[in-house]
Amino acid sequence: MAHLEALDPKVDSIRILTLLPRVDNPNSKELFCKIENKTLASKPKYEALSHAWGPEQATDTIFVNGQKILIRPRLHDALRSLQAGKGRSLWVDALCINMEDTKERNDHVNIMSYIYSRATRVLAYLGPSHSAFTKTDMKEMGESYHYFSERNCQLISESIYWTRRWTIQELIQAKEIRFHLGKGHFTLDNRFNSLSNTSNSSWLDDHLERIENHRKYMHSHLQQLEVLLEMFKDLECEDTRDKIFSLLGVADDTAQGLIEADYDVDYYQLYASLIDYHQSASPLQCRSNLFRSSTYDPEPWRENWMGFDVSIERSVRIIAFSNLVQKTLDSAVSQTPIPDSLSLGDPITARGVIIGSVLSIGETYDDYVSSWESNKKWKALLESTYKKDKDLAKWRENDAAFYQEMLKWDHNEVAAIQSCDTTNSYGYREGQDDEHITREALESVGEDTQPRRFLGTKGLMGFLPPGAKEGDQICSFWEACFGVVIRKVSEDRWMIVGRATMSKESLTPAVTESVYHDALNYGTENTSYSSLLSKTGDKFWAKQKDLAYEALIFFKLDIPTLQKLTA
Repeated sequence: MAHLEALDPKVDSIRILTLLPRVDNPNSKELFCKIENKTLASKPKYEALSHAWGPEQATDTIFVNGQKILIRPRLHDALRSLQAGKGRSLWVDALCINMEDTKERNDHVNIMSYIYSRATRVLAYLGPSHSAFTKTDMKEMGESYHYFSERNCQLISESIYWTRRWTIQELIQAKEIRFHLGKGHFTLDNRFNSLSNTSNSSWLDDHLERIENHRKYMHSHLQQLEVLLEMFKDLECEDTRDKIFSLLGVADDTAQGLIEADYDVDYYQLYASLIDYHQSASPLQCRSNLFRSSTYDPEPWRENWMGFDVSIERSVRIIAFSNLVQKTLDSAVSQTPIPDSLSLGDPITARGVIIGSVLSIGETYDDYVSSWESNKKWKALLESTYKKDKDLAKWRENDAAFYQEMLKWDHNEVAAIQSCDTTNSYGYREGQDDEHITREALESVGEDTQPRRFLGTKGLMGFLPPGAKEGDQICSFWEACFGVVIRKVSEDRWMIVGRATMSKESLTPAVTESVYHDALNYGTENTSYSSLLSKTGDKFWAKQKDLAYEALIFFKLDIPTLQKLTA
């Protein structure tokens, strides 16, 4: 970008844009700016612009340091709205960063939150106002908000600004926030008195409440990356990698450099670095509260979870975290080849619970979707499998619901039901993890190439990966909507067949049983039997402990297997 002077690599510095006043025709669309390099040591004073870039191409003209350059229309509108009677010092990402220099882009993304926290004010631009913006609308919103026109309230509520993930760290880090719609503006404190009748008002109120709470609890567990990824998973970015990078600046558990923004890495490398972060970040704090509430309490885990074993907690949460990361990256990891340079490192430990076994295997996915005859065969199989089951009517109902759900699947959901060909990853009993699965054991996998429907114990139903057999066991994980098919090959060892997808109706009862909770928490005091067994020695609670132990299974997983199982 020829209009920018290179930053001195020996000194921490940024560029500041001065938006020059409109001097002649007040209706002119021409904008003149100058950009200067400023060292952080000079304590530059500036306001930081927060805006959604928008999908449009750069077609509007401004003059920077005397040079004519093109910018996107939404940024042009923002600068025109912010233009004052005197020069205005701003930091604007699209203009103050050399986006053509990948290293500079990486460096600035990694300090973006720092830049916004140093600003005297963050100016959040929501878009142009309606032409009927009145003089009363133009006043400070704290004085006259109830006069804000209905049409402009609608524009505020429907602005694409609220859908962009980058805006989260920009708002959380701000000392002061001023939201701009055209020439009008308002603050968080005096917002939305007049938005109650707009279509998006409920969602928008919830969204801003989340931001306010993250600002309030800036140094609490709410700022951990895993929490942020879950909390803002509905927001978008132009570059999918930015769904991760945009939150690093506000995540308080990434400061040790476990993961940094780097646009040279591919999606698989980014995924692997996030798994490494999850295994290394400390303290985990809120992740220790496996069943935390959704309310904003900065220390919800303290009463019951202080002293909880971090290694146990990591092993419980790793499957859900891996799945969250892949959903965040829009299945791009599965479409990226495993890089030759990928270091597998130590295997990852995961805790799961055996929730049932396979009783019957039916039609392939393609046949089930396309053939009426296959549907008839499947219904007959369901009747014969569960003919003596008192809950047969319920299983019929669950099957009908799952059929409708399955018809909505796209290619990615079908492709996720896949088998695993690995001797490096396996299941085992506690304390029995010192041997691998043999290649001979893998040869016992069937020759199917498509997922097949299955019926299992306790009404479990869904699709099995190619190679699964009757008698295989189904394992579930905390907060996972899928399962893993395993096959016992010795007294304390299981091979991993692959990933299964199960109906929500059949999975929910299995994961709400007390034995499921007890198995995940085995070895801690957070079980149904712990206090009563220690006090009374009651045989019933001793049996509960035995059931939990029998259901509990550990896994050693390499990165490729973990990725396939949680895609």
